[in-house]
Amino acid sequence: VGGWVPDLLLTDAEEPHIGSIYVDLALDAAKLNEGRYAELLKLLLDTKRYRKGAKDFQLVVAVDLKDGEKPVEVEVEFLASKEVKLTKNKPKRLAGFRVLQADACATAFHAPVELSLIGKSVRGARNTVRLRVASLADFLVMKAHALAGRDKPKDAYDICYCLEEYPGGMAKLAAEWKRRRKEKDVAKAIEILTTKFASVDAFGPQQLVEFQSSPDSETQAMQARRAYELVQAFLTLL
Repeated sequence: VGGWVPDLLLTDAEEPHIGSIYVDLALDAAKLNEGRYAELLKLLLDTKRYRKGAKDFQLVVAVDLKDGEKPVEVEVEFLASKEVKLTKNKPKRLAGFRVLQADACATAFHAPVELSLIGKSVRGARNTVRLRVASLADFLVMKAHALAGRDKPKDAYDICYCLEEYPGGMAKLAAEWKRRRKEKDVAKAIEILTTKFASVDAFGPQQLVEFQSSPDSETQAMQARRAYELVQAFLTLL
């Protein structure tokens, strides 16, 4: 999204992989009333660059990087909290399109971080935009819920990456969660991590192994052990 959009939060992004990149947008649905959501969708569609994606809650735009390769397909997925009752727009701005109400999505708005990004627009103009992104502590809460609700190996990888690379170290991240452990979404995230990483051969570590796709069994065993130990170390700090 080009510019400052106060009721959106960037919650997840992936580096180009097989010619694609995706962005999750969390909508503060409680503020997008009185036609503001329809207006937002109209602004995107009026650029003539976005089209409906394969999923009902997804728009897609092709971005030519001018590198001699095929344009990158950018997938933008629209998310909202399950706790918010969405007002349906009639008639629909885009037939068959809907917002995905995801577990723990409201957590994205707990302590967002504002970033300034400098780069080129789709049309090649250099620009600076401001985006609010979910904090890493909140991102990890949402990732834990995602791990419990779907079969996507990258969720386990993201969890372990955050634990290993968190600025200030894992203890700082654990302190943030510990202060909030009575919150419903945080308490559930702790429960999920405890269950999904209960052993080396549990779902979490094995999802990370699947994501890494190493053909070597010894490497797989090391990856699973590392994932298990990382999450157990984090849970111990809680």
